[in-house]
Amino acid sequence: MPLPADRLRPKSFRECLNEIGDARYPQPMSDSSLTKSANTESHKESSPSERPKALQWITYVALAIAVLAVILAALAYFVPAHNSASATAQQGGDAKANVCAAYAATRKAVVLNTHLQSPNPESQLAVAINARLALIGGGAYLSQRLAANTAAPADLANAANSLANTIQQLGINYLNQAPPSVLDPVRKDLTNELSQLDKLCA
Repeated sequence: MPLPADRLRPKSFRECLNEIGDARYPQPMSDSSLTKSANTESHKESSPSERPKALQWITYVALAIAVLAVILAALAYFVPAHNSASATAQQGGDAKANVCAAYAATRKAVVLNTHLQSPNPESQLAVAINARLALIGGGAYLSQRLAANTAAPADLANAANSLANTIQQLGINYLNQAPPSVLDPVRKDLTNELSQLDKLCA
């Protein structure tokens, strides 16, 4: 096919430069094209549909943790209450044993030291001091043990408290060199209280 005459015509140097310039520097893109390109890149980097999904997962995890905390708190509150009856019974049994053990130790100390006798006049003062120490110290010891075992049965607690007060009062009366009219009623109370506690701790 024969070529057109303008295609066969030699081009000037200026025309060649214009063609090279057009090929090296194409027509500038419009602002709208740049904006579309930027939006496309940002869309690829972080899709808006992905962000709400991440936030939803965080919300679900936080909600699950909160529900778990509520369940654990409820278990911690109700489980001890469910077992309170058996726990109270066990504590009551232990408290009775502790108070009775304290009573037995106190009774032994009081009976032993208030019935000591010595033919040596120089030792009689020591015997009397031991008796007073057993009365006052034994009463204080029994009171402390009773206060540490508040779950003890009421009848046992009342009897032990009365005995503690009685033997301490008797020890003070001995120290004050009280007459028999003051000592005898307290001794009688002591005998009755010892008999009552023997029965309660049997």
